[in-house]
Amino acid sequence: MASPRIESHAFPRSWDELIGHERIRAAVSTAIGKRRLGGSLLFVGPPGVGKTSAALLLAQTVLCRRNSSSDMNPCGQCPDCAQVRAATHPDLIQVAKPTDRTLIPLEALIGPVEARLQQGFCHDVHLRPMQGERKVAILHDADFLNEEGANCLLKTLEEPPSDAVIILIGTSEQRQLPTIRSRCQTMRFNSPVGAEGRELLRGHLERLTEEGQTPRTFSDETLDEAIELAAGDMQVATRLASGQSGEIRGKLLAQLDTPVPDPVIVARCINDHLNEISKKEAPLRRAALRDLCSIAVQHYRSKLRLAARQGQFDNDCAQRLDRTLRVFREIDRSANLSTLIDCYAADLTLATTGDRGAIG
Repeated sequence: MASPRIESHAFPRSWDELIGHERIRAAVSTAIGKRRLGGSLLFVGPPGVGKTSAALLLAQTVLCRRNSSSDMNPCGQCPDCAQVRAATHPDLIQVAKPTDRTLIPLEALIGPVEARLQQGFCHDVHLRPMQGERKVAILHDADFLNEEGANCLLKTLEEPPSDAVIILIGTSEQRQLPTIRSRCQTMRFNSPVGAEGRELLRGHLERLTEEGQTPRTFSDETLDEAIELAAGDMQVATRLASGQSGEIRGKLLAQLDTPVPDPVIVARCINDHLNEISKKEAPLRRAALRDLCSIAVQHYRSKLRLAARQGQFDNDCAQRLDRTLRVFREIDRSANLSTLIDCYAADLTLATTGDRGAIG
């Protein structure tokens, strides 16, 4: 399976440009300085906060042959640095979930049936470096490993080659199997807040401009509100701040604020927004649903905090919050959107978590 293409603008050119993760940088620098960087690492944190950027910067740091890795200053100009940025370096292995699949396919990890253990991530990690002394293997989308796929990785993660650094990237530790977590050193990426959060979000918004959007100026208040609504998910915050979900917010919150939301109005509100974003492209529609659920999550969290300050507990609100959080998992599992929206709207009315056993 071909490595995912990572465009050069998608990650910083130096560690100084990695926003809000001094602690991570210090930990990596210390490990390199003590010659203890190796084995298996697990990078976890909300989407868009810089996990992939840090992983690729680490790859560039390790593979750069002009500057020592202990300097934490890859030159960015040598052939190795250029190949890392172009995702073509032979000693940089990358595997990600295909956009048309719900899980990382087994063949990406251990090769197709006719060539088991002769191809794939686990096989390539054990090959000798082709250009330098080390190699870096990055497994994106680690949240989307099923049990069989995770089991294929266990021996590689537990006994990685001495010349390899393996990095798994996911959104949270809880979404990784215990057997994976126990074999990795976890590095937690928190979503930057305040000035750093705004700087990171502005960077995401500038890339939207590069992709053909109309340039806009965003106030600090707009950026802070988007980050709060997105609960630190910078990908969602980018869409919220750019106005892709702004118009529908008032209509949705008006229903969520009623004692018994009308399921027909809630479903229509959501469907109208999804159709406005795209009528056919499933990834865009799923992203739009995530945005609306982020708004709902923050709404219910605010209500629960207010009730707690008054010494009360709003059970219906807690149930509706739990149901909204469940939608994110159902989106990740590629649930049918029409059915999902109808069930969600009905469950909000009933103030139920929507727990249907193994489904959801």
